[in-house]
Amino acid sequence: MRSLILILPALILAACTTTPKKEVSTPPPASEPVAEETTAIDYIAIQRHLQLERDRDSLGFSEKSFNTCDTGYGYSRSQNCHKEHLVVIHFRLLCRDSEGTISTVLSEEDLQPLGSRNVRWNLKGIQGVTMTDSQGYGQIVTAAVPSQRSQRLKLAVGSQFLYMRANEIQKVITPQPWCNSY
Repeated sequence: MRSLILILPALILAACTTTPKKEVSTPPPASEPVAEETTAIDYIAIQRHLQLERDRDSLGFSEKSFNTCDTGYGYSRSQNCHKEHLVVIHFRLLCRDSEGTISTVLSEEDLQPLGSRNVRWNLKGIQGVTMTDSQGYGQIVTAAVPSQRSQRLKLAVGSQFLYMRANEIQKVITPQPWCNSY
């Protein structure tokens, strides 16, 4: 029993005197950049380069693939080369004075353009804001790795929103609540 009493303090003392492991932190080498520079992509210049410009009245979806290194306009000419699709969508937003389903044919006099409105859009995780002109015409220009032709496009003005297939959107006639959305 006496030997046990002598061994116990020795074990406790040995446990308390172990050397803690040092955490070594090394600063990054001076040659590595700390923050990555980001360059803005000029989608309008790419649109011009790929000859996808068209009149505002020419509604609908168009898309053209391009190699990022061959194009430039904010893409590196030598790094991370890959194929993307430039997506251009022209649309027109109009609203009508009624709500719900209607059975009458609407004429231009029955419609009001959603002019000078901020339109938030989302196309399979890519999002942005565009503004309609005074006649309700708007344009979305973006780039994506897969084709966006069959993806759902969400358009929102104020608290109102709608979904359509990207390749089907052209002239959109919305119900009365859209007329007053900002």
